[in-house]
Amino acid sequence: MNFHLPKPLHGWREFAGEVGIIVLGVLIALGAEQVVGAAHQRQEGVEAEHIIRNEISLNLGRLQSRMAIHACVDRRIEEIQKLLDNAPAKPAIVTPGWIGRPQYWTFLDSRWQAESQAGRAALVDARRLPDYGIMYNRMQNLQDEMGLEQTDWAKLRTLEHIGRLNPAGALQFNLTLQDARYRNWRLALVTDQLFAMAQSLRLPATTNATSADRSICLPITSTRAEANRQSVWPVGEP
Repeated sequence: MNFHLPKPLHGWREFAGEVGIIVLGVLIALGAEQVVGAAHQRQEGVEAEHIIRNEISLNLGRLQSRMAIHACVDRRIEEIQKLLDNAPAKPAIVTPGWIGRPQYWTFLDSRWQAESQAGRAALVDARRLPDYGIMYNRMQNLQDEMGLEQTDWAKLRTLEHIGRLNPAGALQFNLTLQDARYRNWRLALVTDQLFAMAQSLRLPATTNATSADRSICLPITSTRAEANRQSVWPVGEP
């Protein structure tokens, strides 16, 4: 039994041309779809980067508030150090009226987390995305440092309630003070690094809208009542 392929009405050459036109049309359609998809991804990357940069800018504003009291923290550390250095010769110390504490700041990362989990952070320009990740990591490190710093200053404020220091007590306060000194130094160091990165990324700081507490800038002879009058917190100072 013989089988014969049906012949195109206008010949094989015309048939091949028609098929070629169809294939070309499909390829063009697929290419156009890819172009549109790529443009959409680029736009999503731009939007994600804008959101991330705004969040980092807010955090930089909080860092500026922290650095505004850096000199006050340094001065208070030296005042406490002088008191402890004099304790061996004069155990009956002059009790400080007010030591205070540096303010604790939290840094935002919810937008970074949301964009990362949605996969949009991966669409951000690869030349800048690693720097954003490093900045968030360093800000988390600073937040951890400030949390530990609060414990140091809570211990140092015990000096507001004692009038005499024995050698063992002076040693413990010295250990705590050196810990607070190191944390204050590290906060300044990492903050400088963050602002250097921000400058290279042309990333400005947004003015901090949250009230900043400057109670540690008050003289060490101040009273708690004076500190509470200047407190930004409705419940006063701890």
